[in-house]
Amino acid sequence: MRKLVFWLVCLVAIAAGYGFAQGRQTEPRILSGGDVGFRVDGTDFNGRPTGTWVVRWNGQWVELGMGMRPVPSK
Repeated sequence: MRKLVFWLVCLVAIAAGYGFAQGRQTEPRILSGGDVGFRVDGTDFNGRPTGTWVVRWNGQWVELGMGMRPVPSK
């Protein structure tokens, strides 16, 4: 019975910590120059910023999408 109570307490503590960490997320930082920017999502194991290239479209920052076009064969 004690083991069950111990595991339940641990589970509740982990869930509370996860919820607290999720609630503290802030607006992502965007390093920009005009209408092209880099949204910093975190850092890698060397401390270098990692993230996504974004563009300003209708006043909002959006991720770049890669479109594919058919190319006629010769």
